[in-house]
Amino acid sequence: MVRDRLRWAILALITVSHIIGAVAQYGINTLAPFYQQDLDLSRAQIGLFFTAFYSGLAGLSYGAGWLADRLGVRGTILSGHLALGLWTIAASFAPSFAWAFGSFFLAGLGYSFLNPASTKGVMSWFYRDERATAMGLKQTGVPAGGVVAALVAPSLVLLVGWRWSLAGLGIMNLFFGFFFWALWREPAQEADSSEAPARSSEGARPALQVWNLLTVSFGTALLLVGQMTLLTYVPLFLKETAGLSAYWASQALAVTQAGGMTGRIGWGVVSDRLFGGKRKIVLVLIGILSVGLTFGLGLLPPAAPLVAVLPLIFLAGLCMVGYQGVSYALIGEIAGKARTGAALGIVITVNSLGTIVGTPLFGHLVDVTGSYSIAWRALSGTIFLGILALTLFLREPNPDPKVTV
Repeated sequence: MVRDRLRWAILALITVSHIIGAVAQYGINTLAPFYQQDLDLSRAQIGLFFTAFYSGLAGLSYGAGWLADRLGVRGTILSGHLALGLWTIAASFAPSFAWAFGSFFLAGLGYSFLNPASTKGVMSWFYRDERATAMGLKQTGVPAGGVVAALVAPSLVLLVGWRWSLAGLGIMNLFFGFFFWALWREPAQEADSSEAPARSSEGARPALQVWNLLTVSFGTALLLVGQMTLLTYVPLFLKETAGLSAYWASQALAVTQAGGMTGRIGWGVVSDRLFGGKRKIVLVLIGILSVGLTFGLGLLPPAAPLVAVLPLIFLAGLCMVGYQGVSYALIGEIAGKARTGAALGIVITVNSLGTIVGTPLFGHLVDVTGSYSIAWRALSGTIFLGILALTLFLREPNPDPKVTV
């Protein structure tokens, strides 16, 4: 089969889109130790900022996916970066919790455009035997954006304060949206006619496989609760239990994000190469490891040494942040190229609803009990329920690598 070499340059462009978008998203938790006192916020209120962001994400994800299927990748991603950038800048002016909550909600509406469109782009440019790897590579942009936020945003705070630091993350999105518009290209028509039946048959699927999508949605929703809880509370966890300053606690989040970047590539390669294109078994394996690692965080004693904490949060990132390339490949293969945007919109909507509830609930549990240990163990049980659902109810599409859908 003939493969367009431009696909790797396009993948790089999509990945950078995720980096820039995630820089704004993760500015919320990275800057939390700085704005918490300024805005007089509780831990639960900080968690509610992600609730706001993911409420916006949930509210528009299906519509954004529908739009990507019909209007294409270029315009959808441009719209997403512009809205995300503008409302992140608005959040930097927040005098109160309510202002910031509303701004982060509207920023989430903008962010909802990025994932369905970028996943549709990967489905269009890559065949199945490379797809989980490509999805993993493009999804490294999300934790990479977290690393950039963790390294850059606190340093900017020292120079210009947290408000200008947050505004700067929004400005990056405004500029990049137009950059993406200028560079995006659609894949050329395949020259090899033998590929046409495989491509056209996928576009002709009569309906979305709703049961499989709902199963994936529920299972990955609980994995995403684990991911967003980890990324939201690691800085506060390290500040309050390991005695780190706000600056170094925020910087340490880069360790978790680096684990996520490694996992999104590594698990994609494992799925494509080691398991021959199978996705379910890899997701279940990731989930089992995530359960153990989260429970391990709950076993850490007070003032645990960093030599014990840092490897654990790296491995937690490897699994709990690293699973999404495999899951997005699975979603695209369940739905088919023609409906990838809408299918991912459905899954992201359900995922976001889980995060809306789960992330602040973790913070509330810590507030009520005064114990991170209890909260980490409760999160471990939550992730286990998601993995059990995937194990029992998910029916995976044909993983034969010769199938190029």
